[in-house]
Amino acid sequence: MYLRSQALAPTPMSDPATPNKATRLERLRRESGMSLYEVGAIVGKSHTTIARYESDPRAGIKQPTLQALARVYKTTPEFIETGQSPESNIAIPDTNYVELPFFTHTAYGTFAANCLDDLPEDYTTMWVLRREGRDYRNARVLEVRGNSMAPRYPHGCCVAVRPVQDGDWQYATGVHAISLRNQMFIIKRITSNQNGILQLSSDSNGEVMTIELGDINCMWKVGEKVYEPGED
Repeated sequence: MYLRSQALAPTPMSDPATPNKATRLERLRRESGMSLYEVGAIVGKSHTTIARYESDPRAGIKQPTLQALARVYKTTPEFIETGQSPESNIAIPDTNYVELPFFTHTAYGTFAANCLDDLPEDYTTMWVLRREGRDYRNARVLEVRGNSMAPRYPHGCCVAVRPVQDGDWQYATGVHAISLRNQMFIIKRITSNQNGILQLSSDSNGEVMTIELGDINCMWKVGEKVYEPGED
């Protein structure tokens, strides 16, 4: 998942005088413009693990992860491992991925303010793996903050969200991201939607709040996780 901004601190450099798997991984990432977090998100590893891969040439990388890294960098596992076949290290469009606007929790305000309007000029993007039967037109990616919707949507995971037109708000059920006219932004489960009154709850503790349809500025249906932080 490639994000165009919010890069983390630079990775410790391996010895440039001795090309190896670690230095190649670091160079490939830097040339791609991605951060440690961004690469980790797409291959399902923490940014600290990606940093270890780039600093320790002896670090073991399992084949599925190696193949995922090769896809991210548009190269081959053989090139990462041995430095051979550099001619294959070319950027070939991958139709299995789609680039979507991405909003971290710190950008919730921007996300809520824009609603279905044009995106801000400096918005960040994320590459996510396409899933069969999913519509990615006008989809966005949100980073979940807090554990109110855990365990399904735990803190730090990223989810695809899709807009709900205002004429359909009265029929909405399930988990939604909702921008309210009082500038509050929430991700909650709609457990009841009757006569213009919505009851919202948190999955983790059952906390309940009530809003009216007239309180809503815009609404997005929360769908599949596109990234979930995990232990290595």
